[in-house]
Amino acid sequence: MTSPAIKVAADAVIQFLSAQGITALHNYPGGTIAPLLDACHRFNVKVYTSRHEQGAGYAALAQAKLTGLPGIVAVTSGPGVTNVLTPIADAFFDSLPLLVLTGQVGTSDLTGNKSVRQSGFQEVNTPALMTSITKAQFQPQTVAELVEALPKAWQIANEGRKGPVSIDLPMDVQRAAFDSVIVASETCAPVDCDINPFIDELLCAIKTASKPLIICGNGMADEKHADLLASIRKQWPAPVSHSLLGIGTLDSQDPGNLGFHGHTGSQIAGKAIAESDLLLVLGSRLDVRQTGTLKADFAANARIFRVDFDINELSHSRIAHHHGVCCELEPVLRALNHGLTDCTLPVQTLWHQQINDWRATLPWPYPSYPGAMPQAVLEYLSDKLPQNTIVTTGVGAHQHWVARHFRFALPARRLLTSAGHGTMGYDLPSAIGAAIHAPESTILCVAGDGSFQMNIQELGMLKELGLPVKILVLDNHRLGLVSQFQLMNWDTDTACGDKQSPDFSLIAKGYGIEAMHCGSKDDLQACLDRFVEISSPVLLHLEIDHRHDVLPMLLGGQSTDKMWPYYDMQGNPCHGADYE
Repeated sequence: MTSPAIKVAADAVIQFLSAQGITALHNYPGGTIAPLLDACHRFNVKVYTSRHEQGAGYAALAQAKLTGLPGIVAVTSGPGVTNVLTPIADAFFDSLPLLVLTGQVGTSDLTGNKSVRQSGFQEVNTPALMTSITKAQFQPQTVAELVEALPKAWQIANEGRKGPVSIDLPMDVQRAAFDSVIVASETCAPVDCDINPFIDELLCAIKTASKPLIICGNGMADEKHADLLASIRKQWPAPVSHSLLGIGTLDSQDPGNLGFHGHTGSQIAGKAIAESDLLLVLGSRLDVRQTGTLKADFAANARIFRVDFDINELSHSRIAHHHGVCCELEPVLRALNHGLTDCTLPVQTLWHQQINDWRATLPWPYPSYPGAMPQAVLEYLSDKLPQNTIVTTGVGAHQHWVARHFRFALPARRLLTSAGHGTMGYDLPSAIGAAIHAPESTILCVAGDGSFQMNIQELGMLKELGLPVKILVLDNHRLGLVSQFQLMNWDTDTACGDKQSPDFSLIAKGYGIEAMHCGSKDDLQACLDRFVEISSPVLLHLEIDHRHDVLPMLLGGQSTDKMWPYYDMQGNPCHGADYE
């Protein structure tokens, strides 16, 4: 079939993306990005228009996570640029490839070095704004510069530790006459690293370790790495804990899965970390949310081995490690799997028994309140929804309840959430992106009443596209996680407590979406069953008692094995009566 003619530079940009396998572009339109949008239909790139630039950005993050290609987001100049900065920061901190195409005033109207605030209407210095949250920034001011910049941008977004790259496109450059194909750069060869010394040291440590533990981070969260981990654990059944973004690398229901660890994680995982004598950290940066503030106390009894593709994470690690290697995970996992074949390993019966004892004696310390219990609701939905379910969340208490109580197992069951940047409003637009780019999956969007209102306008896009997303709004009439933090430290939650929520079901119905409201006196079971069975877009506004907290929690000054409320700040054991 004859390809459409390339007539202007904007055509060449979209043709390039199409040639790389891109079939969809997320946007909010405006004058300075119009030439690019005009080219999409001619080169079979479907345009999805969100209701806000932030919504477009988060839909593009789901595109990146689920397709293996960079997400593509296009916005206009000025406010379009400033509105999309937050999802770009999410992509940067959570290592997601994203190509950000921003419109710009013509080159003759660029402020440049002139000592004025603005020369062109809706002009901002886009490259300067992008500098700290992208891997690279380009502002081609001629077609020749664009021809050079676009393949570089694509390559940089994909190579090494992935992330966002921005290309700021002046109007006159987009509209310039041009009739050639822009050719992709050759793929860089993988960085060659000698992993043999690391593997040899690791195998020696494994042969003597009686309490080993594996931590899986964001770098491990794909099907290929999950399969390799399963092969390794057939020979070396070390228990596994996860960072928030590593959840699902090992099936949540596997007996060796300790749950995710850290600030709002599992006390069982925290105790295992504290008592382990060998810690293998795979693709995880061990940030403060994972380790707590007492850096020297984190896995203090363990020899720590780390594998990370970013040398800077190893060089500037918060946690001292004994052995580290800067390398892709796959060759290390394959070498370890091969090396274990001929190993005689210690029996771990006592270690596994200790973990089982913790499971029996350290239940989730949730007080009972009237009405729906978040844990029970999420466990019920986890059981009833299909295996191929993708869950998106906002940020807040609901996010951590989902991570704890919903079953995840890659590749079919996965969690999409904001970790490093911790952005409220991630929930609904990323669910829309997931429904677009993984249409074979069931999409469950879990939001809090605060987070949901950040991007509630995307209900319009949901209705327009008819995407069968299930939205569960857990409404505790407070900004729960920060309210809990304020009450614990200052005894007041002036800014965060006692929030008046709208009737979210009525808002959803106003958009033409089927919806239900369930209060404390309504039939919860009937609402949940109806929520599960509906195959069209649906929202369930579920009110829960405002006293529900995220428990346990790793507080400042606590080690991972002494999370509150199991232990007070002096490390003394507490009991349910002490807390209530």
